[in-house]
Amino acid sequence: MVIAVIGVLLFFAFVICLIWGIVNLVRKKKAKKVFLISLASLVLCFVLALVDSSNDEEQAAEKEAQMQKEREARIEKKPAKTASAEVEKPIFSFVEASAIVLKMKEKDVDDDINRYDFIKTSVMKGYLATKMKDHVYTFADVDKSGEWTRVTFSDDNKKVIKVEMSPDLEKKAIAFNNKEADKEKEKAAETAKKEEAQKKADEQKKQEEQKAKEEAQAKAAEEKRKQEEAARVAEEKRVAEQKQKEQEALQAKQQTEAEQARKEAEEKAQAEAEAQAQQQQQQTQTTSFANCTEVRAAGRAPIRQGEPGFEPKFDRDGDGIGCDQ
Repeated sequence: MVIAVIGVLLFFAFVICLIWGIVNLVRKKKAKKVFLISLASLVLCFVLALVDSSNDEEQAAEKEAQMQKEREARIEKKPAKTASAEVEKPIFSFVEASAIVLKMKEKDVDDDINRYDFIKTSVMKGYLATKMKDHVYTFADVDKSGEWTRVTFSDDNKKVIKVEMSPDLEKKAIAFNNKEADKEKEKAAETAKKEEAQKKADEQKKQEEQKAKEEAQAKAAEEKRKQEEAARVAEEKRVAEQKQKEQEALQAKQQTEAEQARKEAEEKAQAEAEAQAQQQQQQTQTTSFANCTEVRAAGRAPIRQGEPGFEPKFDRDGDGIGCDQ
């Protein structure tokens, strides 16, 4: 208390000397000594503050030790429960429960539960709970009085603000959480491994299905190609047969027409021959020339043997052609 009062006085001395030195500087007077006094006051003020802080820490440590002794005394004086009384058994070991509380501080879960009620009734059930002050509670192991966990909650008791433990318990709790974290990592790694294996299996299955689909499509395409090829060949055969039939029909028609034309030509030639023969006969019967002069005058020279009006007398050289000279 005395150190604090002296520190306050030194601080006021520092402020006053500092102001007085600034005034002297403005008035252009010597202010070096005043500033040195001000600086010395400030340094002494800091030294006293450090000393006072050390004393506060020592007092806090002494107070904590005193509180620990009181807790131990309360635990030792706690009456043993009779056999008929219901014994409240802890759900977790004290190390495990403390590790869970520590983890609740590290993981800030935003929910609507009352953290103090949850820790007292579910996590720290069966252990000695002591209220230190508002929102600060200490839980101690009844069997191991040297281990304790102090929890500071938010004003609404819905969040763990601070967790303090005895040194040995803190090491055990951290080791427990690390072990749990390692288990979670191993579990996550195993899950990831299984997921990777499942992913590979799914990928392989997908590739096999894709391959089977492609093979089915190729087979269907080949079947379609064969059907189209067969249809094309059948169509070409049909067209060829149709052309063959048309060619044969055309040839038959042409042959029929040729035969008809030949017959008509033969009939015409025969008719012409018969008409010519009849004409020659008529001419033979009606035509008669006295000499080659009449033959020439009739425009029949030279006249050949067999023609109407031909007479041997017109063929002097006997070559079958008369009136040729």
